[in-house]
Amino acid sequence: MQIKVLKNNQNLKLKPAKLAVIDIGSNSIRMLIYEDFNSSRVPFFNEKAVCELGKNLDKSRKLHKSGVDYAQKVLKRFSEILNVSKIVNLKIIATAVLREATDSKPFVEYVENLFKKKIEILSGDEEAICSAEGVKIGFDNVDGLVADLGGGSLELARVENGLITNKTSLPLGVLRLLNNPIVKKRNLSKYIKQLLREEKWLSKKKFENLYLVGGTWRALFKLHLFQNKHPVHIIHQYSVNYETISSFVEKIASFNKAKLKTVEYISKSRTPYLPYSSIILDEIMKVTNPKNIICSISGIREGSLTKDYFKNIDNSQVFEKSLEYISKKRGDLGLTYKKYYEFIKPVFDGNEHFNEKLLNLACVLSHMDWGLGAFQKAELVFQETLNTPLLRLSHKERIQIALSCYWRYCSIKYNPKIEYLTFLNNNEIFSSKQVGAALRFAHSLTSISTIFLEEFKLYKRGNSVFLKIPAQHQEIISKQATKRFKALARELFLEPRVIYSNN
Repeated sequence: MQIKVLKNNQNLKLKPAKLAVIDIGSNSIRMLIYEDFNSSRVPFFNEKAVCELGKNLDKSRKLHKSGVDYAQKVLKRFSEILNVSKIVNLKIIATAVLREATDSKPFVEYVENLFKKKIEILSGDEEAICSAEGVKIGFDNVDGLVADLGGGSLELARVENGLITNKTSLPLGVLRLLNNPIVKKRNLSKYIKQLLREEKWLSKKKFENLYLVGGTWRALFKLHLFQNKHPVHIIHQYSVNYETISSFVEKIASFNKAKLKTVEYISKSRTPYLPYSSIILDEIMKVTNPKNIICSISGIREGSLTKDYFKNIDNSQVFEKSLEYISKKRGDLGLTYKKYYEFIKPVFDGNEHFNEKLLNLACVLSHMDWGLGAFQKAELVFQETLNTPLLRLSHKERIQIALSCYWRYCSIKYNPKIEYLTFLNNNEIFSSKQVGAALRFAHSLTSISTIFLEEFKLYKRGNSVFLKIPAQHQEIISKQATKRFKALARELFLEPRVIYSNN
C-alpha cells in the first residue's frame, strides 16, 4: 500500500482518520499515531528508539554509522506498522542532524523511498515555531518562554498573548554537548551563558512561565515528581516554582557516572544526559528568572501538524471537541452528558471554584458503571478521571474533577487519600463535593430515562435550592432521589424546595 502524500493545504480538513507523524532527531526517532487529531491531541501509539544519528556530529560532520543502521531498522518497522494499520496520512519531520550532516542525502533518500513521502527538514526557527505551537495545543493560555531541548539543538520562543514574538535556535543539544570535543562539562555553564547572552531579548523582559519540551527534560521532571511523591503521576503540566527546581537541578548537574547509575524512575537511555539538561535549564532560569517552570508533552510534532494542516481549527473549540471524543471513548453517557450539564448548570453559574470547563468534563465522566460496589467504584473512577487523556488540564483541575466524580459515587463522608486534598483550598474542595452531590442526584433521576433531565428544573433562589417537577411526573421521585436532593441542598448550604407545576 502506498502512503498518501499530504499537500501543504491550509484549508485541508481530514476526515476523522488516523494520522501519523515521524520525528527524526539527533538522538532519537519517534512515531506518534493519532486516532483523530481534530478531536484528541493525545496519541494512541507513541514509540521511540534511541538511534544517536548525531553522535560525534560536531567532530565528523557526518551521521553516525551505527546510528544509521539502527535507524533504518526502526523506520522499516514503523513503515510496516503503518501499512498493516492501513494508515495513509503521514508527515515526516527532521531536525538539526539532517540539517548539518554533510552525508545525509543517502539516508534521506532511503527514508523517502521507504515511505514514498518527502521529509520536511525544519530550520532552527521552524523548530522553535513548531515547538511553541505544540505547547499552545497543550495549555489554555500560553504566556512565557518555550524551550525545546533536543539531541542536537535548543530552540527558544517567546509567546505573548498567543503570538510568537521572538525565536532562536542554539547548538546546545544534549547529545552534541555530551560528545563535544572542545566544550567539557566543567566549562559548560560558561559556554551556555555566553550563547544565551547573545540573545538580548531573553533578558529584556521577565517571563512568568518557562515551558519545557523534550525527552530529557521530561525525564528530569519525572525524577523530580517521583522523588517528591507527587500524587498525580502525569508529567504534562507538572509545574514547580523557581526556588524548588533550582536546588534540584544544581544537585543533578553535579552527578558523575557512578551516581547516575543509581538514578531510579527513568529510562537508562536518558540518564547520561541528565547533568547536561540540568545545567542548561539552570542557566536559562538565571537569565529569564521565570516564576513557574512547567513541563509539556506536546511540542514540535503536534505543532508541525497544526502549523501545516489544521490552521483553521478554532482554538476555542479544541477542548469541546476533546470532550465529545472522551465522552464516546471513556464515559458511558456518550453525548447525553450535555443533558446532565444543562440540568445542574443553573446551580453552579458563576462558581469561580468549579468553572464551566470542569463542570462539562465532570458530567462527561460521571457515569462509568463496572458493576462494582459504590466505594470500590468511586476509587476506580477517581483514578480513571485523574488520568483522563486530555492535555488542557492542570494537575489541580484533574484533582477537582476526580474528586467530584468520586463523590458522585459514594457519600461525601468518605475521602480519597489526603495528599490529593492538600492541592486544593477549602472552597475548591467544597465545590467538588457540591458538583459530586449534584451529579449523584441527577443520576438518581435518570435510572429510567434521561428525558426527565429536560423536563425537571434545578435552580437556586435566595437561601433555597428548587427542584421543579411537572405534576404528571411526581411519582418518579423515589426515596433515594429525595434523599440525594436533600444531601445536595446541605452541601450548598441551602434549603431544599420541591415545586410541582402543571405546565
